[in-house]
Amino acid sequence: MYGPAAGAGRHVRWSLVVGAALTLGCAGSRTPLSLIGNPFTFVGSSGTPGGAAAGGESSFFDSGSRINVDPCSEPESRKFVRISMRNLATDSYIHYFLALIAFVNSDTYPDGAVCPDDIDLYTSFGYSEISEGAALEFGHYCIEGPALIYFHRAGQFRRGGGAGGSQLASAIAPAQGTNATFDSFFTSSGARVPVPNLILFHNPGTGEGANLKVSLSNPAPCDTGQVVIADPDCAQDAFYYVDEFDQLAGSIQLGVNSGRRTPSEIQGTGCQCTGFQDPFQTLAPSGTSAANARCYEFLRGGLIEYVFVRDDREPPFPQLLWRVTDQSGAEVHDFDPRAEIP
Repeated sequence: MYGPAAGAGRHVRWSLVVGAALTLGCAGSRTPLSLIGNPFTFVGSSGTPGGAAAGGESSFFDSGSRINVDPCSEPESRKFVRISMRNLATDSYIHYFLALIAFVNSDTYPDGAVCPDDIDLYTSFGYSEISEGAALEFGHYCIEGPALIYFHRAGQFRRGGGAGGSQLASAIAPAQGTNATFDSFFTSSGARVPVPNLILFHNPGTGEGANLKVSLSNPAPCDTGQVVIADPDCAQDAFYYVDEFDQLAGSIQLGVNSGRRTPSEIQGTGCQCTGFQDPFQTLAPSGTSAANARCYEFLRGGLIEYVFVRDDREPPFPQLLWRVTDQSGAEVHDFDPRAEIP
């Protein structure tokens, strides 16, 4: 769990530093990322990111079923999504940093996924609540309430009392030959998770992540008066290849810090499939079908299968892949074919 920062009370909608590499950006000029303000929402003509060229999805203008309904009217089964994770890299542990962010349906977030009556459903799972009027700094980002955030195992490599590769927490052991190793929590059948609006792999640079963090983040994302220099969102640290002692494991081919991976190397982020500086995977509007989901979207009631690989060939392809199905089992997205995952 990851709780709201003490004293946080600035009224800033979920926002992010506008990120060009090593450029000055005033935090007061952040682009708000509410669900209505998401830049993908209004881009959809053929040949533009988010439209047919971004993976064959229908355009915004011909997707009349892509509407949201009141989350309080959703049946119980659609208030969850299942998530599984496995590691196909044979020579490395994966140390990942997973945040699930859910907005409470409200005037602040009119397309928020959470019915106010279901907040206890989220907190009982392990989400932390960010109240209306409060804000939370999470690494590079500032989240304004009313919202909830789940930070898996607080980014810890292993749970207390473990040694070496035992008692793993936010980590997955190497594959055994061609047999993938599944996460102890996000198992092969998938953990049942209250549905978030955003999925973000991001090391906030605190706790055990401080020793692994390489990218330069906004040091005070909720401070609207501070000018900062920061790496762009797509270059932020997301997960790492490490050894059993949680030491960064690079490669001869790619050199120093090559054990680090970023959102641009994760299938289904805006960074990877649209060209926008958007590191998230996003909940599709309620009426979206498997046929008209966009390349960065997952669906209510469905399953997300994540697979970590390590392939240092050139040209590169995503090293964290996903396969997404809807509630009926219909395929929304398949693994990138270059990874040759069955």
